Amino acid sequence: MSLISKARKAKLDLAVYRFAGDLPSESYASTEYELSMVDDADAVHRFFGDDSQWRDRYLEYLDDGYVGTVLHDGDDVMSYGWILTPESKRAPRALPDSICEEDWYWLFDARTMPEYSGMGLFKEINRVRTEWILERDPDATIYTDTGVDNVARYGIESSKFEPYGTMSLFRFELPGTSLWKWSRWDRHTEHPAMPE
Repeated sequence: MSLISKARKAKLDLAVYRFAGDLPSESYASTEYELSMVDDADAVHRFFGDDSQWRDRYLEYLDDGYVGTVLHDGDDVMSYGWILTPESKRAPRALPDSICEEDWYWLFDARTMPEYSGMGLFKEINRVRTEWILERDPDATIYTDTGVDNVARYGIESSKFEPYGTMSLFRFELPGTSLWKWSRWDRHTEHPAMPE
């Protein structure tokens, strides 16, 4: 087997959004929750310690200068998401490194646990992350993205983000080497039709 055949390759087609609304003060969630920041190893172990893959990834996120937020009921995670800040050292795997050259914030890696779906928690994790950013930097430029075929686009747009072009990201990684990424972000391209 050749070295090239062992390479991990991916092409991501992303819909990019920019925050352009007034942040609602009321929760989107139809249920009660507690909010915690994931900004140290103890928080990572508390919320993600049972799964070594996620725990190790999120410890790396902390090393890269990302900040996490978790909506939870005690130690039971309901929804979570991460924030790339202007101080972050590098971009996550699914985003181009060039975004770290700008004074931006980027919401990424959000998930609502299946047992809590349909309660508005995806929109709420977007709201609380945006609120945290605006309290820190009222003039912040805030972006987020998702796959063009991801139904999360509905939740992003209904949480005050507007389409801001599309991005194609190509990733290539050989065993034992660094990840190579190339991207093209066309800020004026219209988004494709919403997924069904």
